[in-house]
Amino acid sequence: MNETHTRWDIIGIGAATVDELLIVDHYPLADSKQEVLATDRHGGGLVATASVAAARLGVSTAYVDVLGDDDLSRWVIADFEREGVDTSLIARHPDARPIHAFIIVEQGTGSRTILYTTAGHVPPTADSALLAAVRAARVLMIDDVSTDPTATIRAMETARAAGVAVVGDVERRTDAELLALPDHLIVSSGYAARVLGETDPAAAARAFWREDRAVVVITCGIQGSWYLDGTGEPGHQPAFTVQAVDTTGCGDVFHGAYAAGLVWGLDLPARVRLASAVAALKATKLGGRRGIPTRAQAEAFMAGT
Repeated sequence: MNETHTRWDIIGIGAATVDELLIVDHYPLADSKQEVLATDRHGGGLVATASVAAARLGVSTAYVDVLGDDDLSRWVIADFEREGVDTSLIARHPDARPIHAFIIVEQGTGSRTILYTTAGHVPPTADSALLAAVRAARVLMIDDVSTDPTATIRAMETARAAGVAVVGDVERRTDAELLALPDHLIVSSGYAARVLGETDPAAAARAFWREDRAVVVITCGIQGSWYLDGTGEPGHQPAFTVQAVDTTGCGDVFHGAYAAGLVWGLDLPARVRLASAVAALKATKLGGRRGIPTRAQAEAFMAGT
């Protein structure tokens, strides 16, 4: 990765995936045969998709990862470039591959089951170019997909020291340091239940709160989101009502739209409302990214509800 003096509003560091969608009329039973009604390929990954969401909303965004020279890596980079996500911070390694996922989507309900392999994943390195870009950004987005979070942690430490907001999307890991560093922690109610044993989202938001955080958001799908900034009781944003086709990537898109709201200087309720609207619109289309709206589309949707 070369030194860069380019300034992006958002830097995303994550692990990109290639999602192969398998559309079925119902989830297959064990020891059965099942017809696949349709197949489709989409770009995926937590921060990868969040970066696309931010870019489509009109925010300058760069993505950090390690990819190779294989067909899947080339496809991922071309897909980012079509979406306007800067790929100059992506390092290349001959043995690296994107995560490859196969997603079973139930037609009608939009529910999905994800099967994936991390073979070939190479974690990024927190070199001077990356850290310089982080210091110059307004928001750093991270996820916990990488098998080695060292670079992610170093990037978060750099961002916090420079006063750059850190939006954290944590789904799997429970590392204390990884959870402590995001000052905008946005996690699902399912993750909160696993980590805290807490099923009440308002109580989970309080449990994740720290004095050095800015915001905690607990997302709960069709039940909406609860958010807390330490100034009072948790607020609630109801989910927008849409005809869901595919919920793949809704959480990732939520993070990207929330980060865009930070760049625009929206207050917390407005950021969560924007993120909820963008995630709802995404759910109306097949795949993790196809339904992501532009800023104008998102604002028109919110104005009409």
